[in-house]
Amino acid sequence: MANQPAAGWLTEEVADFLASCPSREALLAYRPSARLLERFNALLDRSKTGGLSADEEWELRQFEYVEMLMQAVKARLRSPKTVRT
Repeated sequence: MANQPAAGWLTEEVADFLASCPSREALLAYRPSARLLERFNALLDRSKTGGLSADEEWELRQFEYVEMLMQAVKARLRSPKTVRT
């Protein structure tokens, strides 16, 4: 995994987490690892100065997409309309 781009680490981290069949509480508490947050923040900072390559821009969008997905999952879990079994 050390040779994968950070977007690959992100996919692997989230896939591993979801494959573990986390509880509702664990899903609501999920946060990316410090390693991923560090990479995201570095890309975000560089994007503000226009210093991203096309690959880095794509990588940043992957972080944003996964964040939106996890926010949507958490919103559904918090919704009173969500069926809980």
